[in-house]
Parts: sequence; structure tokens; C-alpha cells
Amino acid sequence: MHREAPETNRDLLITVFGGKMFALERANGAVRWHLVLENNAFVIDLHIGATVVLAVTISLLVFIDYATGSVHRKVKQAGEYRAARPQVLIDGQHLFVARNGEVVCYTLGGDHVWTQPFTGQGYGEVALGFPGNVRQADDRGSR
Repeated sequence: MHREAPETNRDLLITVFGGKMFALERANGAVRWHLVLENNAFVIDLHIGATVVLAVTISLLVFIDYATGSVHRKVKQAGEYRAARPQVLIDGQHLFVARNGEVVCYTLGGDHVWTQPFTGQGYGEVALGFPGNVRQADDRGSR
């Protein structure tokens, strides 16, 4: 017997700012749960799967249950350049985090696989990509 795959729960809108994460009920905007990811984490890269939310700050990977907000795991990021905005690409069984001219590879569970510091190549925003899966670098902008 063939069963349809259950639909992914999309009842919560996840939002992050100022180092905090909030899950808002889609129907009325009420806060279902919230948590502090990292004090003064002003830029957070956010990825939402069927059951797990991944928040990447300049120094942490945080794996959170979508429905309840319980933290599954916090991982201190490897690498040297923690002062730059993280750029994250998830592909296959790996997630790649780029910051300021450096790329770090983790498993989907947050285990460190490798770090590529591009020694002697300078610093800057990093774009990442595989065929059909590309994450562009951010522009710092100017005034």
C-alpha cells in the first residue's frame, strides 16, 4: 500500500534578530516559543528543515527543534575569523560555513570535518556553490 508523505508542518514562522529566535504562530502571530541564541549576535544565517532549525551566528551553530524550540545541540564554530557574517550552504550530508575568506565543513549533525583557511590569500566575503546549489556572498555596502 502506498501512503502519501505527510506534509511538512508550516504552522510556525521562525524569525531571528538581536541574537534571539522567535517562533510565531502563522494564524495569529502569537509567540509559541523563543530563545536566546547568542548575546549580541546581530547577524544570523537561518535554515529551516522539516523538523530542525539551524541558526548560524558568527561563533555558533545551533540546532533547534522546529515545533518546541528545544535546543538539540550548540557547536562552537571552528576556524579563526569569528568577526565576519556567516554564509551557509547545505548540500547532501554536509553544511559549509564561510566567513571572511575561510570555509569550514561540518556534518549535518554539527561535527567538524575540515577547515580551509586559504592561507596567504587575503580576506573577504565568500560565495559557495555546487551545481544547482549556490550561495552568493553578501556585499558589505557603503554609505
